[in-house]
Amino acid sequence: MANLSTIKHLYQSNRLYHPARTLYWRLLKQERLVKFHQEVTFYSQLLEPNSLCFDIGANIGEKTEALFKAGMRVVAFEPQPNCMKELAARCSRYRSKLAKCECAVGAEPGITELYVHTHHAHSSLDQNWTVSEVVSSIYVPVVTLDRAIAKFGRPQYCKIDVEGWEYEVLKGLTQPIPLISFEYHLQEDNIDKTLACIDYLSHLGDLYINITPAETLLFTFQEWLPVKEFLKSFPDSFRSRQEYNYGDIFVKIQ
Repeated sequence: MANLSTIKHLYQSNRLYHPARTLYWRLLKQERLVKFHQEVTFYSQLLEPNSLCFDIGANIGEKTEALFKAGMRVVAFEPQPNCMKELAARCSRYRSKLAKCECAVGAEPGITELYVHTHHAHSSLDQNWTVSEVVSSIYVPVVTLDRAIAKFGRPQYCKIDVEGWEYEVLKGLTQPIPLISFEYHLQEDNIDKTLACIDYLSHLGDLYINITPAETLLFTFQEWLPVKEFLKSFPDSFRSRQEYNYGDIFVKIQ
């Protein structure tokens, strides 16, 4: 049977994309289908219907699609042309609720170099990001969060997954967003970036924080913690727990 990569290239631009992908999931990727429905439930419980969401580092649109399925509107930011092409095919049913921005997000507007990795989900603006091998680089436009808000409106939720560039994204924001999530990694060379993100956001309002483990949208704490309480346990109490080697930090700003 053809693999998913073959299906993507054959069907990205026409109406057969969705039936082909659904068949692939049902035959070979049942666990991915279960995870997708879990993500939809998570966002449905987290956000009000029709909330505006920014998906920064949208890649091929997996989170974007889950947000749509949960009833949200999405602005998707992704600088890799092939990824954006698949995102557009994946989310074609929701085009009236989708705005596509084929660009990166950073501290200042302009043009910068994107380092393309063997796995497209690991591509990064950070030249030292070493999750996988760099195979090429391209120059991509950059916008700031502030400029994106000026154009599209303030989102109720902003998801950031940009492979080590999260702090640079946040430095382009000077106003509070009600809910932000960003990826963290507990390796020593990355934890300082995570702490810098939290510190930066603390200047935009009072923070309440929760955390999810790797690839699992399930909150660790029953109650959201004030930033000082969260930092009493993070990162030290998570270092010995394999499932928390990386994951997402969710921040409510009030």
